[in-house]
Amino acid sequence: MLLMPAAERRVYLGRLKPYLLTSLLLFSLGLVLGVMIMQRHPSLADYFAGSLAAFVKKFAGMPRAQLAAAIFLNNALKTLIAILLGALLGLVPAIFLLANGAALAVAWSLSADARGPWLSLLSLLPHGMLELPAVFLGTSMGLMIGLTAFNRLTHHDGNTVAAELAQALRYFCTVILPLLGAAAVIEAFITAALVAPR
Repeated sequence: MLLMPAAERRVYLGRLKPYLLTSLLLFSLGLVLGVMIMQRHPSLADYFAGSLAAFVKKFAGMPRAQLAAAIFLNNALKTLIAILLGALLGLVPAIFLLANGAALAVAWSLSADARGPWLSLLSLLPHGMLELPAVFLGTSMGLMIGLTAFNRLTHHDGNTVAAELAQALRYFCTVILPLLGAAAVIEAFITAALVAPR
């Protein structure tokens, strides 16, 4: 069965809670790292800015329905990779969180300088309220799978990595994909309209 029933989702979310807290902590550390990069290493901030500009340019000029689909596929693929590669002892989702926290801090800072803090916040908030929880859930699953892999390597007890991956993929299909889909539609149709030049 590909989808996860509501009762099982509640139990699974309960298991994820400590990993959610870890994900939030790692993302927050990434934000702090991004602020430090902006303040102490302007050349590195310029590199981040160039990478972000190139990424945004790939989506420029797309019709909104196509843009929503592209955003959804991009976010879904990256979140899925963070889950699957969590089996490498949780290193990939941890790096993913730190890097994305740093990138968001740099992007928001550059945008705030150019457009002001409130418009910059408006460009993130509507879709971010769904997208960020979905990403944090995905990285939490990756971290939990990483701990499972570590336990299997050291103690040979508990769930197998394959069993955890199977459960994670069901949760991904049931909860995370709908959240990312809704976030992509909001970003393409609502956020883009709110921040479009008048």
